[in-house]
Amino acid sequence: MVKIQDLTIPLLKRELAKRGLSTTGNKAELQSRLREAMEVEGIDLNQYEFHREDEDVSLKDIDKEEADGSVKELESPSSKIQEKAPGSSKGIDMNMLLTAISQNMSEMRASISQKMDAQNANIASQMAQIQQDLLRNNAELKERQDLIETKVNALESRVRELQLNRPTASVNAPKVKTPSFDGKIPFQVFKLQFEKTAETNNWSIEEKSAALFVALEGPAAELLQTISVNERNDYDGLMRALERRYGSEHRRQIYQMELEKRDQKSNESLQEYASEVERLAHLAIGDTSGEHLERVKIQRFISGIKDVYTKRETYANPKLTFAETVAYAQTRETAALISRPSYKVNKVEVETPDVMTEILRTLKSLEGMNRSGFKTQAGKCFKCGKPGHYARECKTSSSRQEVQRKRKAEEDEPSTSQSLN
Repeated sequence: MVKIQDLTIPLLKRELAKRGLSTTGNKAELQSRLREAMEVEGIDLNQYEFHREDEDVSLKDIDKEEADGSVKELESPSSKIQEKAPGSSKGIDMNMLLTAISQNMSEMRASISQKMDAQNANIASQMAQIQQDLLRNNAELKERQDLIETKVNALESRVRELQLNRPTASVNAPKVKTPSFDGKIPFQVFKLQFEKTAETNNWSIEEKSAALFVALEGPAAELLQTISVNERNDYDGLMRALERRYGSEHRRQIYQMELEKRDQKSNESLQEYASEVERLAHLAIGDTSGEHLERVKIQRFISGIKDVYTKRETYANPKLTFAETVAYAQTRETAALISRPSYKVNKVEVETPDVMTEILRTLKSLEGMNRSGFKTQAGKCFKCGKPGHYARECKTSSSRQEVQRKRKAEEDEPSTSQSLN
């Protein structure tokens, strides 16, 4: 959008032509004529703005319009002269005037044509320069691309060369011993140990396959007879077969049930209980790490603590990690043991009858019986040793030691008499 004072001559002429006004004169005359016409129309020139799209006129059209305007300006005086010629008394030579006008027009047209040719040549030169720049840039990009591709190919060749010509390990270099597996230890533990050994010894795939093949012992070695030759000679295939046989994936639900029911045993320390909870949690949930695994271990550990005081204190003071929870529980357990009062137990002695003595005495009494039959004897008191009543009916207040002494004396009398005889 532009104001009237910013309009070019072609745009001024177009605005005047739209209103049916004359388009001759210089720029000031055209602006004055257009201003008067717009004031008559009631248009406020201070606020009115002309569309800029009207300026999208090529340089050739502008020059052509200027040339046409100049020609019209030259033709207008000639026409006026021709109109006034019949009545003129000065005797102007019309032929000379027309010749001059035609010559001026030819010169002007030649000048305009020359300007247009120069501008066209300039535009063509600029276009050619732009094309040359584009071609030069494309050539530079192509060179850079070729250089990058060359370097990438060189790096790939170098990597392949290093892989093929990898130096073999020295015979005297220290080697990590290959772990063995018989199916008794957890398979995940063996797998971690074997992978670390292979990494340390810098084994290739073939070497890992051979080492795993000979590492199997006992029941695990019998697996080699049940798998195909391809799996037997392939490291990944053999590892998958061992995973199917000894892995813990198919027992995950069992481990989950064991974890839910796992509580601290009577003679089990908190550290032992925590280790068992952590082991079952990893087997039940897998190798998942993060907040979920920590939360499961903490909840199960606190729920299974046997001591009520330790459980209450640990639950009331939650920690972020499982290790912090176990450490805090051990601290509370130690504090409870230190603050627990000690009780003295008085020793109480209770006299119990000598069972073996009673049995021996009974056997000796049986030996004294007649072989022909049993003697019928009256009841004898074991308390006072007198016949005729039993111990529960005895009214003698003698002590148990005295009774036993009397019985022993009575039992020794027959043996003494026999020895004298």
